[in-house]
Amino acid sequence: MKRPRIGFDGRYIRDRYHGIGRYSFNLLEALTRLQPEKHFVVFRGKDGDTRFDWDKLSGRTNVEFTPGPKNMYYPIEQLEWLRILKRSCIDVFHSPSFIAPLLADPHMPVIVTVHDLIFDRNPKDMPNSWAYPYYRLMMKRSLSRAKQIIAVSKSTARDLHQYYRLSSEKLHLAPEGVDAVFRVPRSPDELSSTLQEYQIRSPFILAVGAHRPHKNFNRLVEAFSRLPPEVIHQLVIVGSPDPRFRNDAPALAIACNLDGRARFIDWVKEDDLPAIYKSADMVVLPSIIEGFGLPALEAMASGTLVLAANNSSFPEILADTGILFNPFDVDQITKAIQFALEKPERSKQLREAGLIRSHEFTWDRTAEIIYPLYDELLS
Repeated sequence: MKRPRIGFDGRYIRDRYHGIGRYSFNLLEALTRLQPEKHFVVFRGKDGDTRFDWDKLSGRTNVEFTPGPKNMYYPIEQLEWLRILKRSCIDVFHSPSFIAPLLADPHMPVIVTVHDLIFDRNPKDMPNSWAYPYYRLMMKRSLSRAKQIIAVSKSTARDLHQYYRLSSEKLHLAPEGVDAVFRVPRSPDELSSTLQEYQIRSPFILAVGAHRPHKNFNRLVEAFSRLPPEVIHQLVIVGSPDPRFRNDAPALAIACNLDGRARFIDWVKEDDLPAIYKSADMVVLPSIIEGFGLPALEAMASGTLVLAANNSSFPEILADTGILFNPFDVDQITKAIQFALEKPERSKQLREAGLIRSHEFTWDRTAEIIYPLYDELLS
């Protein structure tokens, strides 16, 4: 019997796409492992990926790699998909992002994953004047083309209803997972050598995310500068600058007299990230909006306290295991950090609760929600 052929857009698994790349690889790994009776055609991009173990996938008999469109997020991509999919004989196509192959065979069912609606919430943050209308057009067309739509959080599902009047019938909630590597104990020597490699000194407060406007790092820097002098922590922000947006946080740190106390690290090797999470006294995530917020879950799995904005997906991910604050109020961010430092017993309780809750989020569970959708579309 011929195995169904599932097309998966793997072009997002590349160094440039941080969260969506992690989502795409880990979901693909779980799907191909749990569904050996299905054949997965993974469309690769032109840029390389240095973060993930592709050999794990290439050794599976139900995985096939083939080049995908070279262009992403541009109209020509649609013409490339038309040509590529015509010869690939795909039964179901899954995009781990919101963009569907709009010109492909209309009889081929499509699933898309929507992570967030950041630019609908904050259109002024779009890098170009033409970008927002194009984004809206592609989102509308893709949501219409898709037979099934996956939202990674209740927050994203609510936004889809609000901005696109999306019917609940084809919308499915499939929360993201966390790699078990974040729960693995690390020796003191490993932790120490990792911090030394990245010139991080303990104790420190950690933030993780690319430097984009919605990450709200400027307010975090200002909030950190308002901590009393007896707080000896270093502020460490891990995340690469995005050339499409201004990155004012380093200059602001200097203006706030934090030279030496604020450390900006553009890139951390995938294998080193768990040690950095585990070594931090807390992880502070002040984002104005997050579709899911994987760094919160990774910190929880590492046994590290999470302080996060009281908006979008953070309350549903953290539940009662973290400290929430208003991300627009610098004083609130400062007070949340002070509370965590001054109440060590409460912080310990929250860390332990977060570690327990993190076990509810696995990539296998995400895959188990999604692959019945394939079966439904194949029937």
